[in-house]
Amino acid sequence: MKVLVTGCAGFIGSHTCEELLSQNHEVFGVDFMGYAADAEKINNLQRFNSSFHFYECDINDDKLSELVKTEKITHIINFAAETHVDNSIAKVDPFIHSNVCGVSNLIGVARDTNAHLIQISTDEVYGVPERGQIFDESSPLNPRNPYSATKAAADHLLLAAINTYGISAHIIRPSNNFGPGQHGEKFIPTILRSIRQRQKIPVYGDGKQKREWTYVKDTSRSISAFLNRADSENRTILNLSSGFQLENLDVILRICEILGVNPEDHIEYVNDRPGHDREYRITNSILLERTEFHDALSETLKEGK
Repeated sequence: MKVLVTGCAGFIGSHTCEELLSQNHEVFGVDFMGYAADAEKINNLQRFNSSFHFYECDINDDKLSELVKTEKITHIINFAAETHVDNSIAKVDPFIHSNVCGVSNLIGVARDTNAHLIQISTDEVYGVPERGQIFDESSPLNPRNPYSATKAAADHLLLAAINTYGISAHIIRPSNNFGPGQHGEKFIPTILRSIRQRQKIPVYGDGKQKREWTYVKDTSRSISAFLNRADSENRTILNLSSGFQLENLDVILRICEILGVNPEDHIEYVNDRPGHDREYRITNSILLERTEFHDALSETLKEGK
């Protein structure tokens, strides 16, 4: 199968490229190499696998249709996105450019080429559940920060395109991912870097915000496996989650335990993020297996990020 992976130099995108290549797919990676992209990941993919082809460009670029046509690409998986909530609060324009306009352009590519489009969304589009509530794919969207609002807008655009133009597409909404190679602005890399540099770990509010923690390698394996049945999958939207929930403060305590340091020496409580969601909980439709959190966390710390 020939697959176009956008955001291939990013966190989940690069792991998924590796998994697709291991399954003998031919992968065409696209990334505009912004601040969160990792050039070393691209170099490694190119160095060790001749079935990986890299193109540096924005997903808003008109030449994507020509690439898909020329290479006879059958499936597009869109990981390209601005993702850091703090950055979206500070300035939303880059998020609209990538997360909304970029998806609109990919919808045009899918219409023009008949390629199957898989949009990688987020559990944050559902907002905060009531006590005991778990969101499923039929739950209404209630995004509560600029980042999740742009992802919800992209989901609505794609659903409208499926209905209006009859394009072949799916939306996958993963829960919070972690693992090796994650960008330094994210939570676990920030914890690890702070401890190693003997700095304080900034903890928003009381640190009791809850997230469902999904190992990135489990996510990439599940998305790769889904690709093989995407054309016959009747459900348009699918949640992907480990179902394993943990408070942010507990994540810090577990990392400190693994590293053998005293958490009281490293934690600093800071003002909470504006509009910080307390909790996300979603069902799972496609995660194949869940690596135990301790094992996945230990592997992540071993690789240094």
